Amino acid sequence: MKKLWLMYGDYILFILILLIKLIVVGPATNTYFGVNLFFVSLGALILISFWSLWISPRVRRWILFYLSILLTILIASNIWYYRYFTDFLSVALIIQIPQMGAVGGGLEDLIYPADFLLFADTFIWGALLLKDRKRRFSDYPAKKRSKSAFVALAAGAVLFFTPLVINAADRDEWLVQDSLSNMRNYFKTGMLGHHVLDIGRELDDQFFEEKTLTSLQLREMQQFFDSNRGSSEEAVIDGQPNVIVIQLESFQTSVIDQEIDGQELTPFLNDYKEEVMYFPNFYHQTHQGRTSDAEFMLNTSFYPLKAGSVYTRYPDHSYDSLPEKMEAEGYETAAFHAFERTFWNRDDVYENFGFDHFYSIKDFPEGDVIGLTLNDEDFFLSSVDRMMEMSDPFYAFMVALTSHTPYDFPDEKKELNLDSIDEEIIQNYYHNIHFVDQAFGALINKLKDEGIWDDALIVAYGDHDSGLQEPGRDMAEMAEAESAVDYLNLGRKVPLFMKLPNMSEGEVMEQTGGQVDIAPTILSLLGLDKGYMMGESLLSDDPRLTVFRDGSYIYDGYYYEADLTSERENGNCYSLESEELTDKENCAPMLYEAASHLRMSDTIIKKNAVGQLKGESIEE
Repeated sequence: MKKLWLMYGDYILFILILLIKLIVVGPATNTYFGVNLFFVSLGALILISFWSLWISPRVRRWILFYLSILLTILIASNIWYYRYFTDFLSVALIIQIPQMGAVGGGLEDLIYPADFLLFADTFIWGALLLKDRKRRFSDYPAKKRSKSAFVALAAGAVLFFTPLVINAADRDEWLVQDSLSNMRNYFKTGMLGHHVLDIGRELDDQFFEEKTLTSLQLREMQQFFDSNRGSSEEAVIDGQPNVIVIQLESFQTSVIDQEIDGQELTPFLNDYKEEVMYFPNFYHQTHQGRTSDAEFMLNTSFYPLKAGSVYTRYPDHSYDSLPEKMEAEGYETAAFHAFERTFWNRDDVYENFGFDHFYSIKDFPEGDVIGLTLNDEDFFLSSVDRMMEMSDPFYAFMVALTSHTPYDFPDEKKELNLDSIDEEIIQNYYHNIHFVDQAFGALINKLKDEGIWDDALIVAYGDHDSGLQEPGRDMAEMAEAESAVDYLNLGRKVPLFMKLPNMSEGEVMEQTGGQVDIAPTILSLLGLDKGYMMGESLLSDDPRLTVFRDGSYIYDGYYYEADLTSERENGNCYSLESEELTDKENCAPMLYEAASHLRMSDTIIKKNAVGQLKGESIEE
C-alpha cells in the first residue's frame, strides 16, 4: 500500500479533491447532484488526466497542481455564473467577455466567502510542493507508467460512458437531438462533459455544419410561418401613428404597486397603468444575452440562443425585423441607447435591423451619471428632442440603462427610507427603480408637452428580472414567495404597457404572453403582416404558448417546469390559478411544440434561414 501511495498518491488526491469540488457544485448552486453525475464526473476527471500517469512523479505532481488550479477556476466560474444566469458557461460566451467587462460589477453579490474554500487545497498543495522540491523520487519504469495510464483510461471510459449508454437504452432525447439547455447537458454528462460537448458543438456550428437549408427544411419553415400568420387583421389604429418603444432595464412586475413601509416604489407607473393597456401576465424570455436578448426579441420575434447572444454571434444575419417593416411603410426609424456605440455590436446589429439612425452616448449632452452612464431622465428627455427632429411617422426604440446591475445608486439622490431591508444591493435596486419611475414620468410629460403623446402608439416593457429574487433573500421574503408559481411570477414577470393613439381610458389585459409577442402585436395594431416572426398578437383572446429557454412554458392557465435532470416528460405541471401541482396531462398538449419552437428558432438564427426564405444569397 505504501508503495502504491508513493507511486500514485498525488494522482489519487488530485482526483478525490476535484471530485469533492464537483460534488459541491450541487449545494453551491442549489441544483441536483445524483448518482449519475457522480460517476460521469469521476470518469471525466480520469479521462482528462490519465495521460499524466505516463510522466515521472517529480514532473507529474507539478502538472497536476496547475491542472487542479485551472479546473478549480472553471468550477468556481461556473458557480458564480450560474447564480446570475441559472446556466453554465459556454464557448460562445468567450466573445462576450469584453462586453461583460464594461457592465461588470455586482460580483460581490455572486461570490460567497465559503466559495474560497474551493482554493484552500491549492495553497496547501503549493506549500508542500515547494517544501519537497529537492526531494528525490523513484523513477518508475516507463512500461509500468504506460500500463497505469491505460488502466486509468479504461476505468475513466467505463465510469463516464456507462451512464450514457444506459440513457441511450432508455432513448433519452439529448443523445439524438441538440439539447435545449446547457444545464441538461450538465445533468447528463457532468460539468466537464458539458464543456467538451459545448466545444464540439461550437466547432461544428462554425466550421462543419451545412448552412444551406434543405428543400424539406425550407418547406417546413414556410408552412410554419404561413400557418402562424393567421387571417389578416384589420388595423385597430387608423392612419400611421408615431410608434415609441421603451425598454426598461431590470424592471420586474413585482415592483408595480409594491410598497415598503408605506412608500410606493413606482408611484407614476401605478397611476399610468390605469390609463393604458396593462398586461400583468407578461413574461420575459431572455437568457444569457439578457438586455440584448430582450432587444432582439422585440425587433425580430425570435427566441434567444441556448448559449451566447445573437448580437455577438450572428449580428449580420437577416431577419424580418420591426424597423425594416416600419421603414417599408414610410416610417423614419431610430434606436436610442446612451452607451458606447460599438458595445454589444449594437452599431452593426441596429444597422442590420434596418434602423435609419442610432443615437449612442456621444449624441447625448452631458448629465449626471447613475450606474453605467447618463441617467434615464436626461436620456429620455434628450431622446424626445431627437424625435422632434424626425419626420412623421417615426418609430423610436429606446433602451434605458440606469437600473442595470450592480445597482449602485448615489446617496444624494435616494428618496426612500429602506432601512428595513437588510441587503444593501436590494435597497439600491429599489432606489434605482424609484428613480426610473420618476424618469419615465418625466418622459411621458415631455411627450405631452411636445404634442407627441395623443396620436402616438407608446409601448413600454421590462427587459428581464433583477437577479435578486432567489429563495431566502429579502426580495423573495417580502413577496412571500413559496410555490414554484410564486418564483415564476417573481423572476419571470415583467410589466408591459401599451398606450394607443387617442386612448381615453385604461384596460387590464389578462392575456398571457412574452417578449416575442410584442412586435406581432404592434404590427397587428397597425394592420401589417408580421411575416417571418414566431410570436403572436397579444390582442387575441386565444391562448398562446409562452416558451422559456430551458424548455419550460406557460399555456392556457398552466405552467410546465422542465426537469432538466430527466426526460422531457418528467417535468412538473402547475395550475397558475391555484399554484398547486396538477396532473401532467394538463400541460402535455404543448410539450413537444414548445421544444419545437426553440429548435426552429435556433435553426433559423444559426443558418440565416430568413435570408434564405427571402431568396437572399447566403455566405457559407
